[in-house]
Amino acid sequence: MEKIFLTGITGLVGSAFVVALLRERQDYEIVCLARKTAVKSAQQRTEEIIRDECKFDGCPELADRILKSVKVIEGDVTTIDPEELAKNPLLSGTTIIFHCAADVNLGKDPTGRTYRINYNGTVNMVKLAQLLKVKEFHYVGTAYIAGKLVGTAFENMPIDNGFNNPYEESKFKAEMLVRNSGIPFTIYRPAIITGRRSDGRIRKPLAFYRILEFLGKLKSHYCTKHKIDHTGWANLQINFAAVPSEHVYFVPIDYVQEAITALFQQPVNNQAYHITGESPLSTHQIENSICRVLRLDGTTVNGGPVAETMDNKLMARFLGDLFPYFSSDIIFDQSNVRKALGDKILDWEYGQKGLETLIRSFYKDYFPNVEWLQTLANAPLDREPHC
Repeated sequence: MEKIFLTGITGLVGSAFVVALLRERQDYEIVCLARKTAVKSAQQRTEEIIRDECKFDGCPELADRILKSVKVIEGDVTTIDPEELAKNPLLSGTTIIFHCAADVNLGKDPTGRTYRINYNGTVNMVKLAQLLKVKEFHYVGTAYIAGKLVGTAFENMPIDNGFNNPYEESKFKAEMLVRNSGIPFTIYRPAIITGRRSDGRIRKPLAFYRILEFLGKLKSHYCTKHKIDHTGWANLQINFAAVPSEHVYFVPIDYVQEAITALFQQPVNNQAYHITGESPLSTHQIENSICRVLRLDGTTVNGGPVAETMDNKLMARFLGDLFPYFSSDIIFDQSNVRKALGDKILDWEYGQKGLETLIRSFYKDYFPNVEWLQTLANAPLDREPHC
């Protein structure tokens, strides 16, 4: 029986990995570090997340069996004392550390919270790994440690190209800690995680989904103000202040889950893997798909001058941290993924149809009581948007 110490079980990737691995294998025991909240213990949070993930993955009947293989230690990656934690009896015999905990704030970091969680948390995990003398260290980073690179980002050649935000910088420096730890490692670098391939659904929407929520609210406000039907076409006249790109890497959560779980079971030989797929979307496809579903005219991404309207100012304020990812001109190398898992695992593509499916699924799942959104989420397209 192998024992894994895992952080980030309550996050999107951590919970997906735990359920997939324990669903497939019964020779692993997982001890996880989780925080309590004001109303729930770490144990309660972990149990709820695993049950939710099992339900999402279509195997609710396995939740009890999976939870029997999961033990919980209450704590925070930034405040734990590695030397004290190493003495915890639950960690006796630990052979693997899987460090997934992270703060995914893409904006400014005035209090240093993002940096503390992503960098200092990794400092603590590397120290713990050294104290426990584990044989493997698995780290979930991000493809966007490539920062401001223009061109191809290679899996085994991370370079400081300058960063768009403290998140990218903290994850780059944390990866360097893992690489220099002296412990055999595997590094997984997902891109922008979105809904699964089959139906577009996601258990915990992040990043891109803020745009969908914002534009939904903006259209609602516009239609109410102008006293027009919310389900009709609305000419918002807004422009995202981003230079269009052909390389926006949306990666389905089920692909992330499948790829990481498969790679985890490969021999560890100090490799990094881009969990991004090789079928990026274009900014135009994303813009067009959102406008088709929400029935928006006058919504553009062209990188040109932006009118000083209230809506554009609000968009820059609430979504500006996402703009670099829709202007990125990075191509993510897939050599290590292909070598380890073959070509078949990369044989998927969202395309505009898949993108519209995940947009509709988001509105259906997360705004069930907003009647006009439900109507549009189920309505066929009656014409193309006018930009």
